Amino acid sequence: MIASLVLAAALSNAAPSQTASDLLIPASQPREAVAILNCLVKDDGHLTACTVEGESAPELGVGDAALKMAAQFQVDLLGPDGKSRAGSYVQVPVRIRIR
Repeated sequence: MIASLVLAAALSNAAPSQTASDLLIPASQPREAVAILNCLVKDDGHLTACTVEGESAPELGVGDAALKMAAQFQVDLLGPDGKSRAGSYVQVPVRIRIR
């Protein structure tokens, strides 16, 4: 009974801008981890021979996860200078949201 009164008082004293749905948002927001891959561009734009150049949270294994996904990545063959990227290395940032 006392706990329910305290909860009721806390809810009634909440700032007027808060709604019930605001109270359901988790206190911790999702984290974002980043890995930077260095990959060779194939003739079709797919990436190969990728290595992890850096990662923000090595203990989370973000680099390994990015490497596993890299085979599915495809880049535009023409770079900003209008030249083909095929046969060159590119850096690929991979952001992973962790909940």
